Amino acid sequence: MRFLAKLGVIALAIFQICSGQEKAPPLRTIRLLAVGDPPSFRQEIRDGVRYEVAPPKGSVPPVKVEVSAVNGEGVEQKSEYELKNAAKPGLRLKLNQISTRLSVPDVELNIRLIEEGRSWHHLRLPEGGDFLVVLWRDPKVKNWSKARSILVKDGGPDFQAGDLRCINVSPADLGFMFGEKDRFEVAGGQTVFKSLGISEGIPTRVMYQGPKGRWQRLWSSALVQNRGERSTVVVYFADGKKPRKPVKLITLRDRALPFPRAK
Repeated sequence: MRFLAKLGVIALAIFQICSGQEKAPPLRTIRLLAVGDPPSFRQEIRDGVRYEVAPPKGSVPPVKVEVSAVNGEGVEQKSEYELKNAAKPGLRLKLNQISTRLSVPDVELNIRLIEEGRSWHHLRLPEGGDFLVVLWRDPKVKNWSKARSILVKDGGPDFQAGDLRCINVSPADLGFMFGEKDRFEVAGGQTVFKSLGISEGIPTRVMYQGPKGRWQRLWSSALVQNRGERSTVVVYFADGKKPRKPVKLITLRDRALPFPRAK
């Protein structure tokens, strides 16, 4: 029986070589984060019962998108996996909340986000590690029919437990201050990673540079981070009706995956 089992393994290996199969690349993950101002909450009364009114079309990102992944050269892979359209599950989008993780092969990919069968957004995903796709509605279009995006490292040595990730998708330059000594700037469209550690509340101030070069206060609070957590701060262009400030800020915390991640 052992001899037959070994013979079967050898036969399978020969079949894979003869059929042109190759080892599939390792997997990594992507997550999505759509940032922006939500529309005003509205209700209506029907037959004496209050109902929430659905937001106007284009005022929020698609509720659910499907993800299509094709290799960088557009070539369909004929191996243990089908790289073309390797990822088709849907991801739910909700303003200012990070989506669940989606596994895709760790090679260069062209990613398409598909809403109800139509391509909504596309991007190039480079090889190497996990990524967060930060999306915001195009300021020129002023609705979510068209979005812009940036890619940010989302794991591994770049973003571990105890780290802080400052993402600036606004055009304004930002100034961060932790306590009284730790100060740094984040230019428009840039991301900066810092080590924050475990914190019961570090006094934090964030300033933005206005059109005339003057620094103005955007946010002042205390950042809390528990053991095993990592934090994300995102500053985006205020796209609501008559915003008090041209930019807004959100803070998010989540549990970090162990590094190195188990394969």
